[in-house]
Amino acid sequence: MDQTLQLRIASLESKLDAVLAKLSVDESSQWLDTRATCSLLGITDRHLRNLIAEGTIHGEALRNVGTVKKHRYRFHRELVMNQYLKRKGI
Repeated sequence: MDQTLQLRIASLESKLDAVLAKLSVDESSQWLDTRATCSLLGITDRHLRNLIAEGTIHGEALRNVGTVKKHRYRFHRELVMNQYLKRKGI
């Protein structure tokens, strides 16, 4: 009985480790570049830049990983989608 219990616990631990590893990989894949974001939202690069300029896409949904003069944005997959869908006129 003890050996069976130990095997089940070891199995559960390995499964939990796999889930934790997957979650850490998913966290880094939540941030998209401009091209992937445009594809996700079904819009053009220019439209995305206009949404940022007018404040529709803002805050935690985007990060500038470039410089002040040359912006290179990364967009959080869920937050940018929520902000895009909640924009005026929808």
